[in-house]
Order: sequence, then C-alpha cells, then structure tokens
Amino acid sequence: MIYRDQTINLHGLGITNIESNIFNNYHIPIKTLILSSNSLSYLPNNVFKSFSKTLINLNLQKNQFNSLNNNNNSFLRYLGQLRLLDLSQNQINEIFKENFIGLKRLDTLILRENQLTYLSYSSFSYCRRLTTLDLSDNKISMINSNAFHLLNHLKILLLSNNPLGQRSLTDYLLKPLKNLQYIDLENTQIENLSSFLFISNQRLKSIKLRRNYLNSTLKQTFCGTHSLIEIDLVSTNIHSIDICTYHQIPSLRRLYLMNNPLDCTCDLFYLKYGDVYRILSNNENQFDQIDIYLNRWISRPELRRHLEKAFIYGDLSRLPIDLSSFARCTTPKQWSGYEIDNITGIYSQCRHRWLTIEQECRNYCQLKTPMEFSVRSTSSRLCIQYNFHILILVIVFFCMYNR
Repeated sequence: MIYRDQTINLHGLGITNIESNIFNNYHIPIKTLILSSNSLSYLPNNVFKSFSKTLINLNLQKNQFNSLNNNNNSFLRYLGQLRLLDLSQNQINEIFKENFIGLKRLDTLILRENQLTYLSYSSFSYCRRLTTLDLSDNKISMINSNAFHLLNHLKILLLSNNPLGQRSLTDYLLKPLKNLQYIDLENTQIENLSSFLFISNQRLKSIKLRRNYLNSTLKQTFCGTHSLIEIDLVSTNIHSIDICTYHQIPSLRRLYLMNNPLDCTCDLFYLKYGDVYRILSNNENQFDQIDIYLNRWISRPELRRHLEKAFIYGDLSRLPIDLSSFARCTTPKQWSGYEIDNITGIYSQCRHRWLTIEQECRNYCQLKTPMEFSVRSTSSRLCIQYNFHILILVIVFFCMYNR
C-alpha cells in the first residue's frame, strides 16, 4: 500500500520472499519502506536499487534475518540517502563493517533484540554520521576496543541487557565518541568500572547503570565528566558513595538511588545540603534554624534562584544534587526505612564533616589523570623503543653474518 507521504507499508503480510525486480516499476519517489513483521530471511542485492536516491527510512523489524551478507555483498549498498534502519527483533548473530557500505548518511541504526555476541573491529566505520546506535537486548559479551572507531557524531549509545561485564568497557573503547550524550548500560553484568572511564566524553549528560550488582563505590569513574547531569544507580546494590567523585562534577543535578541498601552518612547528605548550609549559615539570624528548615529552604523557589546566582558568580562549586524521591536509608538504625527527602536534623551532626570535604576533594580528580596518561604513553613509547632496539640488533647480526 502506498501512502501520500511516499510510504510503502507491507507490514505483517506474511511475506517470505521478495524478487529483485519487484520495485522496479515504482515511479513515485518512495521515502519510507515498511517490511516489518514478515518472514524475510534474505533479500536480493539489487532489490532497493530503484529507491537509491529517495529512500530515507527502512523498517525490517520482526523478520528472520540471521545475517546481512549476500554472497559477500549487501542489499543495503545502494541506499546512500538512508537515515534510519530498523533491524530489531531479528536473529542476526554477526555483523561486519562491510554490511553497511554505502550508508554514508545513516543517522539511526537499531539492532535491538537480535543474537549478536561480538562487535568486531570498526564495525560501524561506514556509518560515520550515526547519532543513535541501539544494540540493547542482544548477547554481546565481547567488544573489540576499536569497535566504535570513527563514530565521533554518535550521541546515543544503548547497550542495555547484554552480558558485557566491565572488561569490555574501557576508556579506549569510548574515546572516539566525542559527542556522546547518553549511554545506557542497564543490566549489563557490571560489578565495577575503571577510573576516568568517560574522560573523553566531554559532552556526556546522562549515564544509566541500573540493575547492575556493583561491588564497589565506583571510585573516580566519573572524574572528568564536566557536562554530566544525571546518573542512574537504581537497584545497583550500592551501600555508600565515593563523595569526592560526585563532588567534582559541577553540572550534576540528579543521582537516582532508589532500591539500594543505603548507608545514610554525612557524605551522602553533603551532595544535597553541604554547600547550601554554608551559604545559609552566613546569616546569623537563620543559623539556629538551619537544622529545622534545611530541606524546606532548598525546595523554595527564591532559595533556588539565590543558589543559581551564587553558582554563576562562583560562590558555589555546584548546585544541590537531587538524590531522588523514594530512595530509602537502610542504616543507621534511627533512619532505617526513611526516605532521604524526609530526614531532617542532620546539620548539627554533619557540619564538622562537611567542613572537611571541600578541601579533601579539591584535587581528587586531577591526581591520577596525568599519571595514568603518562603511564599509558610511556608504555607505548617503551614498546616502540623495545621493537626499535630489536630491529637494530637484527640488522647488526645480519651484517655480521654476511661479512
């Protein structure tokens, strides 16, 4: 069926086979082709050739493809104008960069709910304009460290519900993603993440880590992510937080902590109240009331505006972080079961600890950065020098042998 918006809709017609010349007589400039919910497992190489200059959206969702290879060629090769390709809910078990030759304008690639187990070297290098890549709900357990090579336009990366583990996720893997804004790592069997993992992703705004069983406080993991606005740690089994990591993210506004056995320490509350009490305590008339009204004052529009101005002027290193509604304390005993937002009376017992945090965290994210990159570059140099010395020795021995 052809619609006025230049769409061919063949959804759910039980199609099992399409001949290579079936679209040759279409003289209308088709922009969208929907072949979803059929039984296709193969398409001829030239089947879309007549749409090569017009087709923008191709929907092959819910078919039976297990490969995109047709005699070392691809049925996608002629679609140079394609923007969106949906291959979700098929049975694709492997992909190669050659599968996407010609897709120079592709913006969104959806491979959700397939059978992928591995991402090879430079898998998407022919799709350099990708801004959205959905690989969620596969079986990916291994990723080549150069799998995302040349994807410097990518903004959204979805990897949820894959058995990745932390070994696959390295700063080198994520380094090409200079414009990444959102990464979804929900339920990816992560137990820990390395320090400075997102150091190259300077435009990253949101990280989703929920439903992973973390056995650490992710020390320095988010160091250097100066544009980060929210981190989702729902159902990650975290007991405590590494205060300095979050203190060093001036843009952070939301930290989702629901469904965790939280130890509600002064460090945790500092993220919301620490800098605020310092501003308020400068007013002697309000000093005695801080412990009672701290939570209310933060939610007042006039105080929020005051804090935002103080942040702009540099009096605040960051604005109060929302620790998420419904997040509850497990310990200490007097607050067990209480929602974080409903706990008051913390100023008097936390103010001395809060005074030390600013100084303690001042250089926290700068200490290891030069060292780590120095070690990495030094290792590379040593490797080059070692290979060079071996080469010299080989040449010397060769010359001596031929005398």
